[in-house]
Amino acid sequence: MDDLNRAVEAANMAVNAIPPDHPDRAMWLSNLGNRLGIRFKWTGSMDDINRAVEAANTAVNATPQDHPHRACMLNNLGNQLGTRFQRTGSVDDINRAVDVARMAIDATPQDHPNRASWLDDLGDLLGIRFKRTGSMDDINRAIEAANTAVNAIPQNHPDRACMLNNLGNQLGTRFEQTGSVDDINRAVDVARMATDATPQDHPNRAGRLSNLGNRLGNRFERTGSIDDINRAVEAANMAVNATPQDHLDRAGILNNLGTFFGIRFERSGSMDDLNRAVDITNMAVNATPQNHPDRAGWLSNLGNMLGRRFKRTGSMDDINRAVEAANMAVNATPQDHPGRAAILNNLANQLGLRFNRTGSVDDINRAVEAANMAINAIPQDHPYRAYLLRSLGIWLGKRFERTGLMDDLNRAVDVTNMAIDATPQDHPDRAAILNNLGILLGIRFERTGSMGDLNRAVDVTNMAVNATPQDHPNRAGWLNNLGNRLGTRFERTGSMDDLTRSLSSYKDGWICYNAPPSIRINLAQKAASIIISQLNWEESSILLEDAVNLLPTVSPRSLKHTDKQHMLAQFAGLASSAAATALNAGKTAYDALRLLELGRDVIAGLLMDMRGDISDLQRQHPSLADEFISLRHLLDSPADRSAFSTSTDNFTDSKNSWELQAKRRRKADQKFEELIIRIRAQPGFSNFLFPPTAKELMAAADPDPIIVVNLSAYRCDSFLVERHRIRALELPDLTLEKVQGWVQELRSSRLAGFLHMSLLLEWLWDVVCRPSLEALGFFETPSDHNWPRVWWIPTGLLSQLPLHAAGYHTQGSAETVLDRVMSSYASSAKALIYARRCHVRNSAGCRSNLALLVAMRDTPGLIRNKILPFAAAEVGMLSSLCPSLQLQPIAPSLRKDDVLKHLQACRIFHFAGHGRSDPTEPSQSCLLLEDWESNPLTVGDLRDHKLQENPPFLAYLSACSTGANEAYRLADEGIHLVSAFQLAGFRHVVGTLWEVSDEHCVNVARVLYETMRDQGMTDVAVCRGLHCAVRALRDGRIEREGEGRDAKLLGLGAQTGGVTNLYWVPYVHFGV
Repeated sequence: MDDLNRAVEAANMAVNAIPPDHPDRAMWLSNLGNRLGIRFKWTGSMDDINRAVEAANTAVNATPQDHPHRACMLNNLGNQLGTRFQRTGSVDDINRAVDVARMAIDATPQDHPNRASWLDDLGDLLGIRFKRTGSMDDINRAIEAANTAVNAIPQNHPDRACMLNNLGNQLGTRFEQTGSVDDINRAVDVARMATDATPQDHPNRAGRLSNLGNRLGNRFERTGSIDDINRAVEAANMAVNATPQDHLDRAGILNNLGTFFGIRFERSGSMDDLNRAVDITNMAVNATPQNHPDRAGWLSNLGNMLGRRFKRTGSMDDINRAVEAANMAVNATPQDHPGRAAILNNLANQLGLRFNRTGSVDDINRAVEAANMAINAIPQDHPYRAYLLRSLGIWLGKRFERTGLMDDLNRAVDVTNMAIDATPQDHPDRAAILNNLGILLGIRFERTGSMGDLNRAVDVTNMAVNATPQDHPNRAGWLNNLGNRLGTRFERTGSMDDLTRSLSSYKDGWICYNAPPSIRINLAQKAASIIISQLNWEESSILLEDAVNLLPTVSPRSLKHTDKQHMLAQFAGLASSAAATALNAGKTAYDALRLLELGRDVIAGLLMDMRGDISDLQRQHPSLADEFISLRHLLDSPADRSAFSTSTDNFTDSKNSWELQAKRRRKADQKFEELIIRIRAQPGFSNFLFPPTAKELMAAADPDPIIVVNLSAYRCDSFLVERHRIRALELPDLTLEKVQGWVQELRSSRLAGFLHMSLLLEWLWDVVCRPSLEALGFFETPSDHNWPRVWWIPTGLLSQLPLHAAGYHTQGSAETVLDRVMSSYASSAKALIYARRCHVRNSAGCRSNLALLVAMRDTPGLIRNKILPFAAAEVGMLSSLCPSLQLQPIAPSLRKDDVLKHLQACRIFHFAGHGRSDPTEPSQSCLLLEDWESNPLTVGDLRDHKLQENPPFLAYLSACSTGANEAYRLADEGIHLVSAFQLAGFRHVVGTLWEVSDEHCVNVARVLYETMRDQGMTDVAVCRGLHCAVRALRDGRIEREGEGRDAKLLGLGAQTGGVTNLYWVPYVHFGV
């Protein structure tokens, strides 16, 4: 840059030193303009390019019409105007640039040595104008001029490489408009010739390599040649490496490289390619000024890459930013810009993808609107039109699924048919369009019953599969859709051939190893379902076991918890099905139970892995332990929400951007996985972070047994884990359908009071609890009140039902769980083992003697049950008991941040107030403090808290639904307030499954704390205290007054079956 600055300074001095009427002044002005234009390309200084245009213009005006140098000066002026257009987008500049460049040619003799160079410049300017206007006359004339220039220059001329490069660009541009294979083949050839003719150290080599990459990428999109896209990535990567960090063209070269990584991801399925695509296109946007005309294209490309990653990972941050980037791109693109159609279509795609996740009608309506606008903005014969029609068909079909409007569905089929007709037989996109048509025809069959639609759906989806390479990541999706269509036709016709082909499609898709894991798991489930119907338990068991082993890959540690939840919700019941199938296949009870442990409570399991005891590793391999601690610190830290704001500054603030934070987490996750492999290679650590071994499970059941109740459509069992054995007890009368019925009735009846509670408790006793307890030897009430204890681990929807309360609760009856054992719950055996190891690690226990007491007598923002008159009495009672418990009561302000701060140093946390369970987003279930409407204390907040170094003893949540997870598709994830307090580090948590009465809460809490006072603050005292309190409430020794503690639901009324109330049922204990 020093040389260039000195050249500009010298040229400026020369102009200033020469008289205004000197005959050489015009030439020196033109030279000054050239130097300023060159410097602009390095610095982007608008002052430089404006002065360059001014100097070149003055030079032209000062030169007589017949002067032999006038053509040169006109050409220079055209180049400066063209350069300024590329920065400002001024149509006046590009029109004048073309005009003066043409004047330069007209003023140049045919045999002039510079004619070829000026023809090349004219071709370049015409090509630039085409990209703004879309005029085919411009691009045809651009190619003609560039071709003439190449033919007119000697083979060994140093400018020949530049002219070949420009010709390749114009041919590539025309290919994008016409789809001519001849054009793109010739474009690749001349771009390669240009690169080969350019010395390694030439300053323009980077740009020519980037252009070669563009042409190869164009050809890949037409032919699907893997070699072309690999070479495109290689060329673009070399171009980036050869471009200085401060070069004005670097952003465009980065954008090209990011594009090729994204394209290659679509073919290879490589997440590394996709992550690099996002990173690099983000860099391109950040390197481009806000008002640069190319910024819209870079933003649209970034949105496209983020949308692709959302499809693979489910990250809401990605899709929200994708929509934002695509929207900004549309707003920055002139109405008459030829690239506007593609940018509008990209916005439609991102909005449609977000609709798939959120169901927002506004998003799908905007997606259809943007897709329509895109089609209206592009010529009928444009090769890209088929792609736009395809997108419109997809989003019309999605809107039909939301609204049921047949006009949308019929139009979706029509435009997709048009897209197929407009797509060449050998085009690599044809398979995707055929697949989309198959989906739409299948949907229309479901609505109309037309066998013609269904038959054609099978045919076109089969064509899509046949047109897709065996190793293509999309092939699994096409095979899934083919299997679905064939399965539907089998259900309609009974054709065994269709069923056989459906199974083959699912199995073939399962072994598409490049496909997204979520699709492969889905395929395994469908294949297993058919195989099970054929009673082939062994093969189905292998499939489902492999599918369970894939589950962690759809919820990586780097993903936000809410996104993990969405991904895992697709596979509700998979682990239970795998366990049941394993038993039917003759595998051991432990083999089946291991699958349950691996495939349930996945999110909590990942947190437990990172927060668990690694003392053995620290003693034996301190360097590996240090690395583990460093990585878990990165992965087990809540995301910085400021990095995920919607400010447009985030696209240019590279230091604090959301993407850099996400990138750090992804890299840490990858390193964490690699570290686990290295740790497992060490002697004695082969089971590190794997599900518990049989030996560990049996140790966890000493002295008290664990009962894992598995609910599945194939069979239901209690896994009985004792200190010396693990066995499975089949429960023939327990069925998935019956549990679904009870859960639905329980949920829908709460508004009026559930009148069949006694029947539910009796049914649970008969089909689950009695056989399980009696198999363990618990037949009667202990005569000495030395109560035995069991841990219940229900799966699926059973977690919504009160196993601990099952039985015939008539006076004097011992046919109840409550009259035979004390009950505790755990979300998984791993969770129980984890909690106990935390206790061993911190054997001194919590050193605090603080009891954090919160009473929400009056909850702002509630309409029903706003006042809880006994909440203050409950906390007052506990405060008076604190001295006898060697506790010091402390009452924080009733706001989230203050409560969280005091949780760090408490031994007991007692909350008396309202709780709210969120059925759609369980991470948002919360305790209602004063600021709950603006800053709720949610499951997510608590889960992100880490108190394991000084673990509190007890969280008593005297509120409603604190142990409830009403998001039924996430029933196996145990996402509720009780589990959140456990993950935060509390050793014991007392909560409720649904509403509890206000005054009863006071008395239940009193009995529990008095038991702890009398028997010591021990593990068994918490469980015994709740057990005694609940029995007293059941037996009528605790009276009821007051209102219910629930933000939404009314309480239970008087019950039937010989018991006057069942207010004791919801109370549950989770702990060690």
